Amino acid sequence: MGLFGKLLRLFITFKLIQLVLIYFTPAQFDTSSQIIIDNLPKSTSPYNAIITTVLNRLIVWDSVYFNDLFVNPIRYEHQFVFCPGWIKLVQAVAGHTNNYYVLQFTSVVMSNMLHFTSVILLYYLTNEINGGGITSYYSSLFFIISPAGVFLTTNYSENFSNFLTLLALFAYFKAVNFNDVNQVSNKSIRNKVLYVASGAVCAVAFTVRANSLFLGILYLLDLYHFWQNSKKRSRQYCCDATLLMGYAVLTGSLLFCTFVGTNVYHYLKFCPGRGEWCNYAIPSLFQYAQDHYWNVGFLKYWTANNIPNFLLVLPVLLFNIYAIVYMVGQLPKYRKLMPIIIINAMTVFGGVFFWNVQILNRITSFSPLLYWTLADHHLGGKYWVRYAVYYSLLWSCIQAILFAGFLPPA
Repeated sequence: MGLFGKLLRLFITFKLIQLVLIYFTPAQFDTSSQIIIDNLPKSTSPYNAIITTVLNRLIVWDSVYFNDLFVNPIRYEHQFVFCPGWIKLVQAVAGHTNNYYVLQFTSVVMSNMLHFTSVILLYYLTNEINGGGITSYYSSLFFIISPAGVFLTTNYSENFSNFLTLLALFAYFKAVNFNDVNQVSNKSIRNKVLYVASGAVCAVAFTVRANSLFLGILYLLDLYHFWQNSKKRSRQYCCDATLLMGYAVLTGSLLFCTFVGTNVYHYLKFCPGRGEWCNYAIPSLFQYAQDHYWNVGFLKYWTANNIPNFLLVLPVLLFNIYAIVYMVGQLPKYRKLMPIIIINAMTVFGGVFFWNVQILNRITSFSPLLYWTLADHHLGGKYWVRYAVYYSLLWSCIQAILFAGFLPPA
């Protein structure tokens, strides 16, 4: 059996364990999901009792919103927080149906397929970064047992977001020639079509998860580096650098225009009659909804009752910080990693100081830094890696039961 066959076998085994735990979870703490199930319009499950039971157990937390939006159009402003990219994709694949169970089953299958596709994509991205080797296999293996756990098994948008992020990074690193990695000013674009395509993927990623806006760091850094190139004395070199700056602006603008267009759409749909956020100097429905409905804002989550959430995310938070510091130490060798480090650091900073901190368990699952760090240390014979693996496996099992029981963390 080849490497991909081994990864697939582990992937299926890991997912089956989670699904068995979900199936045998005795009851849900919050029974509101049962009210939804009892009132499903014309949605009799076409699946057997086992699959239907698992699907019913997965109608919790954000899945309630996703399942509703698969069937019904957006009716309330807070629903716009759930970016439409994942919802539209599921509807397109499921075809012309409004059966709640068919759409949910389709979304769960798609989510898991995207997870495994991302595992393979990480393998090739790792090859592109460090030239291949066994590190690629172990990085992908650790991605399978990510502490994001059940959130990569249910129909959340994380897997689609992770896939698009890794695809954008793979296209980007394929397109950019870093030359002498010890001199940032030597960067150039070797495949302009692929470079622009990476920006298009970033734009699509923003329609799936808003934190994908951080991917714009790739092109901002390029713009700076190409500007550094333009300061060199050679006229020809200056002209080439100016052209490269144009490509960086063009490619980054795909993401920026998607961001602006989303906000303009929200404004045209609700304003000026809505008032409140419509009257802000820079109107943003997304920012208002996060603040008003989820209490998201600087240090707003730093309250005594949220201490358990900080404790639950602490292992993943500490490992993210360790991976960032470790990779900063690798920069003299792999200077090309700088944008990924910044993106990862900004995600962690946002989660700790602005967002609901427990979501870092799942929204940092996109970061290859985590899996590269584990792979490097495992191959370097670091004993503690096995404890990180044990934690991830144990936490994924406990988390599956908590999730199926409609218990925190969400």
